[in-house]
Amino acid sequence: MTTQPIPGTRKKRKLAPAELRAWIAFMRAGLRMTRAMDRDAEATGRLLFSEHHILATLNEGPPEGIRPTELAEQAGLTKSGLTRALDRLETQHLIERRVCPSDARGQLIVMTAQGQRVLKRSAPAHFRSIARNFADHLTDREVEVITTAMERVAEATASR
Repeated sequence: MTTQPIPGTRKKRKLAPAELRAWIAFMRAGLRMTRAMDRDAEATGRLLFSEHHILATLNEGPPEGIRPTELAEQAGLTKSGLTRALDRLETQHLIERRVCPSDARGQLIVMTAQGQRVLKRSAPAHFRSIARNFADHLTDREVEVITTAMERVAEATASR
């Protein structure tokens, strides 16, 4: 059963059993993949999943850095989760916190040269872990369907 919500409406409705099953499968898979990837990283002394994701997000961001609030949103972490991860990364000298030039009360998070080296070295093993824990279990068609569906969900919930 596919239901297409009408944008802008807040109609009350029950979840269909298939929708609830899809949600539970999505949540379970995400949690288990993250844990499996963290186990892979710990076994080889690499960055944890969330740490790698933060560095990758910083790497894709502007060279002057990213505000913590924006970084938390892009990395999919809570404020407290981000703070703990940033503390660990700062202790390892992989990131720096700088004063925001346009707002002295604000901070910018910047990846250090050492952080760039660590990210570059850890990327191949990180991608192998993604393959082993995610992509290897899907057909090309399933990858396409999952991508389309998750991009639509992300877009629909981005403005809420």
